[in-house]
Amino acid sequence: MSLMLLGILNAQAAGGGGGGPAYDLLETTTLSSSASSITFDSLTSTYGADYAHLQIRAVMRSAGSGYQTSLNMRANGDTGTNYYTHKLSGNGTNVVSQATSTSRFYLDPGLLEGSTEAGNFSSMVIDILDFANTNKNTTIKGLLGVYGSERTSDRSVALFSGLWNNTAALTSFQLYISSFAAGSRFSIYGIKGA
Repeated sequence: MSLMLLGILNAQAAGGGGGGPAYDLLETTTLSSSASSITFDSLTSTYGADYAHLQIRAVMRSAGSGYQTSLNMRANGDTGTNYYTHKLSGNGTNVVSQATSTSRFYLDPGLLEGSTEAGNFSSMVIDILDFANTNKNTTIKGLLGVYGSERTSDRSVALFSGLWNNTAALTSFQLYISSFAAGSRFSIYGIKGA
């Protein structure tokens, strides 16, 4: 996981390098107090003319009780059963693959550190592909890491992909749980190129 994240940061620092896509920081939000959701708004109207794809990078944890809590995502505020998620996760001992067998009310990429894991934050990178394209459904792919220092079984990394079964341009993207902890940081980048 560290090498992949370093590769992302190196590519951004080098402006994409080798004629590849460039990553431009568009917005960053760092929570000063807990919040149940983070929403990036006006995506197509603000960034659609300049960027082919978007990337969300987050360092976050739950303020809720317990070791972990499930992270959820929605597109354009859609609360209908229009989402599918596929996941492949491992914790050093076990590997688990999952796919939603029926459509759901949200995308479900995995778990975050809970308040029992004081000081530990989960890290995530999500690519939202062709977000302004109205000729196909919106797809995402990403990586989510959880350290889980209190319980070794909670240490995991997950690769995931998701589908929002709608061809509308993406105007907003929301991440939500019961409560994100203060200090959680969310950034969105624009990706130029094909």
